[in-house]
Amino acid sequence: MFRAILFSCIALTISYVNGKMDGDVIDVKTVYKEMVALQETVQRLYTVVHGQNDRISDLERTINTQEKTIQKLTTDKKTQIEYRRKIERRLKIIENNFAGKYSDLRNNFVKNDNTSPPNGTDKHENTYGNGGLTGSYKEMVKTPAISRKERLLLPSNGITNEPVVAFYAYLSKHEINPSTHHTLIYDVAKTNAGNGYNAVTGIFTAPTAGTYVFTWVTRMYEAGHSTEILVNNVVFGASYLRIGHSNDVSVSGTVVTQINKGNSVFVRVHSTLTGSGNILSEQYGRSSFAGWLLH
Repeated sequence: MFRAILFSCIALTISYVNGKMDGDVIDVKTVYKEMVALQETVQRLYTVVHGQNDRISDLERTINTQEKTIQKLTTDKKTQIEYRRKIERRLKIIENNFAGKYSDLRNNFVKNDNTSPPNGTDKHENTYGNGGLTGSYKEMVKTPAISRKERLLLPSNGITNEPVVAFYAYLSKHEINPSTHHTLIYDVAKTNAGNGYNAVTGIFTAPTAGTYVFTWVTRMYEAGHSTEILVNNVVFGASYLRIGHSNDVSVSGTVVTQINKGNSVFVRVHSTLTGSGNILSEQYGRSSFAGWLLH
């Protein structure tokens, strides 16, 4: 485009000179001044066109980024809907199984309640509502009760019945310039004892009540972000890091909390503090999330 404008200016100048030759004597200084003015005009036009090209390129990049973000949000929404439907189906199966087992247990209880006591023993002597157990039946029940108590206080093998709950997951790729309130989904679950962590939503749901320890690591390069850990959608802790030019650093946060069965725990970008740059995660350093049941 610049060449076309320059060619037009030269053509106009030649036409002007030819006109002067037909009439008056050519004034060289005047022609030179006009050539300089035309050159400055062309340069200004070139600067304007170049600036507009840069703005168009920036707008195209912005549109491409927004399209990718919209596509990711749409995919995440579909995934969450499918996961919710799967959970609803599983809950329905569990409810049906529980109803069947409860019915069997009730039938067995009624059957045992109608069973006659041993010969020579009054039926009322075998109930707690009429004086409790007597005679040899007291001794039969008393001895196993003491034995059970001793086994609970002094376990022979040192193994407890507490469930094992622990998980560890990390980001499979970088989070590109995450916005505020953005949930970090650690989509690679390497450990998930107790099946409490969901790698699709990034949320840990406690399978049992107790005291838990949670820790998360955030890696950044020439960036700055604050991350929060939430327990039942209430902020329980946070970590913050801002690093300068050519610096690659990780920051971690750890919390210990008492939670109930079914409580949810997850990590997100700070809800109000706007960060900058990317959250990194690759083979040389992972951004991760972990937790375990302490007691």
